Amino acid sequence: MKSIITLTSEESKRLIAKAIVEMDVIKNAKKDGIIGLAHCSTCGFIVEELTGRKLDNIMSYCSGYISGKGSCAVYSKEKTNILVLNRGKEIWLHHTEGNILNFIEQMDNDDVIIKSGNIMDPSGQVGTLVGHPSGGEAGNYLPYILSKGINLIVPMLISKSSPLPLYEVIKTLGTSKIRVDRSHGIVCGMIPLPGLVVTEIDALKILCNAAAIPIAVNGVGSGRGSVTLLLEGDGSAIDAAWNTVNGIKGEPPLEEFPPHCDQCHVKDDPQIRSRCAGRK
Repeated sequence: MKSIITLTSEESKRLIAKAIVEMDVIKNAKKDGIIGLAHCSTCGFIVEELTGRKLDNIMSYCSGYISGKGSCAVYSKEKTNILVLNRGKEIWLHHTEGNILNFIEQMDNDDVIIKSGNIMDPSGQVGTLVGHPSGGEAGNYLPYILSKGINLIVPMLISKSSPLPLYEVIKTLGTSKIRVDRSHGIVCGMIPLPGLVVTEIDALKILCNAAAIPIAVNGVGSGRGSVTLLLEGDGSAIDAAWNTVNGIKGEPPLEEFPPHCDQCHVKDDPQIRSRCAGRK
């Protein structure tokens, strides 16, 4: 049996979030371990699925995002606290109080960090943009993830696919290689996210045991950033996928914040000063 579905980027993120919370590694860590959710919009959806509560604004669960004007940081007063689940207990940390690193010494191969990226190459390798010389949130976590074997889950939209190998992208970037006045938004480098990638294809397999093949990416109007998938499987799998997708259709679009260029922490931080010329 076959079916065709179209998902907006927000619907894709909701679908992936629903699948991630059903993964055994997440269920086990929620009960007996630690789950750290890095700041990114997809993690905002996962926060809602894990807690069963809506955030006031999913975009507030971000450190930065890409708008039509370029890469931008979320104004610190609009950023919500970061969530760590410690054996199911919710711990919300203000950015001045630290982040997942507060728990990193306790974490091991039964625990999980979740962080999305910005680009995915043909082999499934993912990279995330970083504007801070330290590598930002992801850069701080990465040594511990690799050395301790902490599970890293990387939710990714198919629409973020790139035809180039990730190493070719990474080697061309760097905050010292690009003039600030020749960058739309914040000047960035990139670091890899060597974790388990979960796309819409994986989500439909996890939730419904349906196979999915991308047949169109992007569109116009409400279809900007969308993905269209051909679903294949037995009748029960396709019915389940069809019902699941229709249950999340109409997910509200994420809206960028109004600019706060004069008050942005990027300009106030002495380590990253002059990494952004401001929106034009």
